[in-house]
Amino acid sequence: MSSETSHPPLQRLVEFVNTRRADGDQIDTAETLSIWLRANDLLSADETVHDHHRARTLREGLRALLAANNADPVTSPRPDGLDPSAHTQLAALTATLPLTLDVTSTPPRLVPHSPDPLDRALTTLLADVATAVAAGSWPRLKACREPSCRWAFYDNSRNHARTWCSMDVCGNRVKVRAAQRRQTRVRA
Repeated sequence: MSSETSHPPLQRLVEFVNTRRADGDQIDTAETLSIWLRANDLLSADETVHDHHRARTLREGLRALLAANNADPVTSPRPDGLDPSAHTQLAALTATLPLTLDVTSTPPRLVPHSPDPLDRALTTLLADVATAVAAGSWPRLKACREPSCRWAFYDNSRNHARTWCSMDVCGNRVKVRAAQRRQTRVRA
């Protein structure tokens, strides 16, 4: 991710959601998930995880939440990159993750409360969401309106109206499709 935001937890959320890309999945195995979690200070060097499915559930649920922060998707001939059950699956997953309020820190903050390394990592990502909500920056975290893309980004526009991960790519696709529809109507 380009340095769209200087806030590490926000950047970490965007990068986590963007581990699923058109060219592959960066957390498609427990080993690749462990590598990603270590690189993002969510797992110590001596820890490993043995299941990547819950992390992928969290990722897709967060993608759905970020898409809800954006306008409705545009019409596209390509399939939508959102899993229709992602929100429900996220709700079920988050109910199992232990999170507690650390009142000894200043200011108090949400922290994971589990001996399991994967639970701690996923719960830290959820705490990042809570921090973004509390800071008022959550609505600026979005997923691209282009259904086939759904790339996560931080909307740093002044009026909070950015809707595409890239105007040059996804925004242009929408403009081209709209122009084609207009020409089809004119010909008919």
